Amino acid sequence: MRIRQLRPLAWICLLALVLATPALATTDSVNGEVFSLGEVIVTGEEQVVNLATTVTEVTAEDIKARGAQTVAEALEHLPGVDVATGGKGQSYVSVRGFGQGDLKVLIDGVPVYEQYYRSLDLSQLSVDSIAKITVTKGASSVLYGANTMGGVVNIITKKGGAEPHAYLSGAWGDYSKEHYAFNTGATVGKFNYWLGYSYRHSDGFRLSDGGKHDDSGYLQRGFNAKVGIEPTADTKLYLIFDYHDNEKGIPDMDWYFDEWKQWQLSLVGEQRFNEWLRVKARAFYVDHKDTLLETDWDPSDWFYASAYDNYSVGGDTQAFMDLGPLFFLKAGVSFVRDNCEQEEVVAPGDRWQDAGEFEADTYTFALENESKINDWLALTIGASYDYYDPREASDQPVPDSIDAFNPQGGVVVTLSDSTALHASVGKKIRFPHLKELYSKMAGGNPDLDPQETIAYEIGVTHAFSDTISGSAAFFYNDIEDLIQRLRVGRDKFYVNVGQTKIEGFEAELSADVTDSFWVGVNYTYLHTEDKDNDRELEGRPRHRANLDMRYRFPFGLTSTVQLSYTMRQFYEDYDYNWQQGPDFFLVNARLEQNLGEYWGVEGKAFVEVENLTDRDYTEGGYVEPGRNFLAGLRLIY
Repeated sequence: MRIRQLRPLAWICLLALVLATPALATTDSVNGEVFSLGEVIVTGEEQVVNLATTVTEVTAEDIKARGAQTVAEALEHLPGVDVATGGKGQSYVSVRGFGQGDLKVLIDGVPVYEQYYRSLDLSQLSVDSIAKITVTKGASSVLYGANTMGGVVNIITKKGGAEPHAYLSGAWGDYSKEHYAFNTGATVGKFNYWLGYSYRHSDGFRLSDGGKHDDSGYLQRGFNAKVGIEPTADTKLYLIFDYHDNEKGIPDMDWYFDEWKQWQLSLVGEQRFNEWLRVKARAFYVDHKDTLLETDWDPSDWFYASAYDNYSVGGDTQAFMDLGPLFFLKAGVSFVRDNCEQEEVVAPGDRWQDAGEFEADTYTFALENESKINDWLALTIGASYDYYDPREASDQPVPDSIDAFNPQGGVVVTLSDSTALHASVGKKIRFPHLKELYSKMAGGNPDLDPQETIAYEIGVTHAFSDTISGSAAFFYNDIEDLIQRLRVGRDKFYVNVGQTKIEGFEAELSADVTDSFWVGVNYTYLHTEDKDNDRELEGRPRHRANLDMRYRFPFGLTSTVQLSYTMRQFYEDYDYNWQQGPDFFLVNARLEQNLGEYWGVEGKAFVEVENLTDRDYTEGGYVEPGRNFLAGLRLIY
């Protein structure tokens, strides 16, 4: 089925708006500033809870250099992180062997997911308004709330900079691929604003043996707006709106997302009352709708069309009390209500039928303290009380509520100005998802217990010189009651399996070889064990290595190359056979030429190539793209 293309007349209108904007800046710094209120734990403050575990950050410059167009692509080359294709053509991220259902994904501190599945297709989110992405692994701060068993991914958007600016880009590739983006923002007195629009369309992606993959097209339209007031240095208040309206084909599955819409509205503010007390509060509403169609319907299919109308509503409040070196207290409380309504069309020509309504509340009460004992020793200790309360289960019995107490602690030892050791341990849980509890099609089980793990980590960071630095970390997770969908005869059901182990090692090294040449390399070793079934966990690569190289030529050309190698992962095929997937080596490349500045407009032309060697490979049983091109132009005014 062909994606309905809506060629944006806005291209001409936006160009006119760019030319009408005051020319006050002409470098990449005008792309906007980091919206720090979107962070739960601000990484720039180097809080001990972040130093005691591993936090990996992707900047806007990293995103551009790697040619990433979506959040999924922006995360692909990080240590401990793997991005793979799921059953509905979605791009899901796993961190240290924990799938996306075990992670908490945030946009500016707001939890975002499909409320029934509690996961999110990260290929549906463009990167044009993103300032940075932080991935917190292991024992993340208890202020993040429940369901952070595998870590936290927080997508931080941009805010207006000190000076007005406008940014416009257009890119084109094979199979009618076209990407457009426009951003503008500024600070005007006490007010700050940001507006961003993106449009992405393609009829599909090219296979390595030539030709287009069926049902691989997409249409994505996104809008991000932010307006805030900062009347004093101690008071901030922002209103944020984020909107996505997409369509998407699903290769190999004969399915098509005729509708995929998600929007969120949030209000966040911060007040510093005095030198020792600061309070931040956030309220939000997230709405998600999607409609999935069968493109090759058969009477044996479960449905012809399936629709979800979901929402989350909630908020959180954190208090930060700096009472001296020994007591930096942080207290937080959060609440989220998830609601899901389903409808189905059983066969073509039938009417929509109600397929159930499901609802659950999640509460977290958290307390954390940091102590800087002296110049070389710092400690953090915290705990959360998490409570899960199912409220609506359609025609099924409502399960009992679940609660858990989750303590954790960490230590940072600074051996010198260049070397620091860290260690952390914490109990983390993940409550069952609505689908896992109630789905009649997928084998829901209302008697599921929450997953639990004790997360251990020990690591080191070291600066070998002013230009070379590295880090390494060992991690171990002893998991109980892992929720998996297992086959019984020809059917599958969600059950708690007994003991599961995830352990591994990750290392990262970066070097400014010269003023013009930067190199980054990382490696992840991952060993998983499903002790009940005596096999590894599905879709967790044993080895992953990434190499990122960037070089700036004196005549304004910047070249970047990314190489990645993935080895040894298992999956279950359509016939329920357990098999090992292929190892694969991928190369991506990007060139960008600075065209100079004319009439106050700075221009840059670029070309990007994914899978440069045209590698034919599959991941999780799904065929992946071959060599694909994108070329375009960026204008900054």
